[in-house]
Amino acid sequence: MKNNKLLIGPGTVVTFGKENKILQSSGILVEDDEIKEIGEWKELEEKNKSAMMLDADGRVIIPGLINAHTHLYNSFARWIGMPGEDSNNLQNIPDKLQSKLERALQVEDCYLSAVVPIIQGLKKGVTTYIDHHCSPFYRDTTPLGCLDEVGQAVIDLGVRACLCCEVSDRDGEMITLSEISENERFIEMTRSGHGGGRLSSMIGLHSQFTCSDETLEAVRQLDSYEKAGIHVHCAETLSDVEDARSRGFEGAVARLAEFNLLTEKTILANCVHLTEKEIELISNSSSAVVYQNAVGAADIIKLMKKEITVGVGTDEISQNLFGDFKTSAGLQHHQKKYSHAGLSEPIKLLTEGNPAIASRYFEKPVGMIEAGSYADIAVMDYYPPTHLAKESFDEHLLSELLNSDAMHTICHGKVIIKDKKLKGNFDEEALSELAKEHAEDLRQRII
Repeated sequence: MKNNKLLIGPGTVVTFGKENKILQSSGILVEDDEIKEIGEWKELEEKNKSAMMLDADGRVIIPGLINAHTHLYNSFARWIGMPGEDSNNLQNIPDKLQSKLERALQVEDCYLSAVVPIIQGLKKGVTTYIDHHCSPFYRDTTPLGCLDEVGQAVIDLGVRACLCCEVSDRDGEMITLSEISENERFIEMTRSGHGGGRLSSMIGLHSQFTCSDETLEAVRQLDSYEKAGIHVHCAETLSDVEDARSRGFEGAVARLAEFNLLTEKTILANCVHLTEKEIELISNSSSAVVYQNAVGAADIIKLMKKEITVGVGTDEISQNLFGDFKTSAGLQHHQKKYSHAGLSEPIKLLTEGNPAIASRYFEKPVGMIEAGSYADIAVMDYYPPTHLAKESFDEHLLSELLNSDAMHTICHGKVIIKDKKLKGNFDEEALSELAKEHAEDLRQRII
């Protein structure tokens, strides 16, 4: 009979979630895809002598990290610059830069541009990705099938992801309809078990300013939209807000609300420019906000006071949450003009917000170490130099813990990174070289 139990420890277990317990000299028992028990190491070890062992050697054990808003395909954009363009106007980016990349992505590009950042993320303990994909000409004249490539990268590497395909009016009516169909198709696939519980899907919208009233209404009319939810850039720049106001709305959020697109399953990425009324709309709808530093500093303190669920993502090339996370604390200090403001709030985005958001899209809780949660776990290569307790956790996290590499990374109960090395049949060096070739081909197609 196959042994399907895995015992991880000993170490300092940090559970995340609202309680965020710090458990010294502890371990975790995993059975199949979920966490069965957390407890004192010696007792767990004695009770589970037949379990497979994964040695944490006294390191810090945390839940697998969640990137709550990312664009995996942007891993191929490291060489792209936009000299002389106004990056304060989001409309310049689709017109002058981002859409060129997206329109040039083809079949193998979509797969490789997802594999590379997922591997990088695994080495930092990231196991769940809420990805916002866009490749309107994936197969010459249609995006249909693009999510299969990203999904296959997720399946092959053993991680967890909630995927969507951006819908907009930027490339004509036929592409818009195909983007809507791609979301519907993949939602049905994941509901039918594709990905074995590690894949889910939403409906992606690029932004309100790239969608006509007819497109927003078409999304609202989909049978799947309330159950799956939408994932959209919102109030990222003033140009987005000005566009909504030119249409007669108070702002970007208000326009989405007019089409009943704010639900408990909605993710609003960015939300830098909001009115008080729009904050109330978000709060009343139980929609989630995902913060990232790449586009400015949303007022996360105000949002959290309104009991809005706020998470954090990278929204960029990197999958290392540490840089964005640490910067967010500094930006809140600056925004509030008070050095102690915004220290605990960014930490809660990671430890409470992201798990709460991701868990909305999967059958079991994600991003927490508790019995019944998915067994997504990272053993960080970090030995606390001073006592790690609830009172000192923030300082450990901000100073070194999140900047550490993962010694071991587990997702869905399977060990993916062991002793800092990727398990399985992936040749990282060969993949890197192949990705470079495809990225260069992509660059040539763009220029």
